[in-house]
Amino acid sequence: MVVVLLCLAPRAAELSGKVTRSDNSQAVSGAIVLVRGTALYGQSDASGNYRIENIPAGAYGLSCWAPGLRGASTGAVWIGNAVQRDFALEPPQGPGTIQGAASCAGGPCAGVLVQARQGGNVRAESISQPGSGAFSLAGLQPGNYTLHGVKLGYLPASVELLLPEPATDGGTVLVEQNLTLEAGASYQLSGVVGLSDNPLDKSGSLVRLNGSQPDLSTTTSSGGVYQLSVPAGPLSLTASHNGYRAHTQIDILVSGARSLNFILQKDQENPPDPVYNLSGRVVLATDGGSTPAIRARVSVWLQDGALISTVLTDNEGNYRIGGLRPGTYRAGAALEGYLEQISDPFELQANRTQNFMLEADSGYDWGPGNQGPGPGCGCNSVAGIFVLLPLAVIFPARFRRHGR
Repeated sequence: MVVVLLCLAPRAAELSGKVTRSDNSQAVSGAIVLVRGTALYGQSDASGNYRIENIPAGAYGLSCWAPGLRGASTGAVWIGNAVQRDFALEPPQGPGTIQGAASCAGGPCAGVLVQARQGGNVRAESISQPGSGAFSLAGLQPGNYTLHGVKLGYLPASVELLLPEPATDGGTVLVEQNLTLEAGASYQLSGVVGLSDNPLDKSGSLVRLNGSQPDLSTTTSSGGVYQLSVPAGPLSLTASHNGYRAHTQIDILVSGARSLNFILQKDQENPPDPVYNLSGRVVLATDGGSTPAIRARVSVWLQDGALISTVLTDNEGNYRIGGLRPGTYRAGAALEGYLEQISDPFELQANRTQNFMLEADSGYDWGPGNQGPGPGCGCNSVAGIFVLLPLAVIFPARFRRHGR
């Protein structure tokens, strides 16, 4: 049996710009520009120009580094459509250099953000290079440092070291130190999204992991509570609610379960549009009737295919997606071993109920030694994670439409 799984990602954006030296404005070739919170990076050409394509639209921090120069980083930058960002890198100022190589899960690792820290201050930073994983932090003054490395999908690595005084006046000092990052798992991120002027009803806020493919987001419950399963490493997350200013927090370091709260301020300049809820129940068709579909994935997207939100059903098969503005949507439900179900397009002008009944896929391969239904070996999945697409357009014979 051939299984085709497609993923719907946020609209792709592009980042480009030029890297120069701050002291003479000359172009810098071979500079690395990293989109923090993702594994995406690019390198500048002989003219100092770089380009990074297919970035999921969102807010990120950016970092840039080149051999022999001091690295530079930005705060949150919104990347949507085509964005230009230039960097001017400074020459080193201190006599000391720390250099080494970063490895991830046993092999050379590119795109690791490496920082030399003293207390809460970042004194220098570098980005490990493609192929070798080499990094270099130049321009440091003698002293004690914490060498800290982070990369999406990996647990952070830290090493304490001493950068000694030069042996002679005007001399330099070099310390060799490698970093090893171990692969991380998925961890639970939870918290509360508060609304500055409405402490009672906090439901319907959207919390989204920027850079995730497929889109990884959830909506808050009536108490403003959210839970999201996220990868290890530095993350960028945005909380939003109709009528309030979105709030992005970048460089959220995840190495285990942790909490993260947001407070959204009222948008005084733009009066809020009405928002509605989509809710319902997902059941599994059985010979005797139906049973609740537990942890089925329910997705809703605009008619043009832009994903809005994805949630999982509870132990009763119920789901709720809040904060939807008026418009034309599609919704669908999916569960391993069952035929996905897609609704017809519908106009959302009020709260709406949308139920689904999933039928078993008689040809599904549950994996060696499994007769089903039950979790298989994952042989026919992409890392066990996928987002529902309107596949009824492509494979109409596989789908039964169900809507109201």
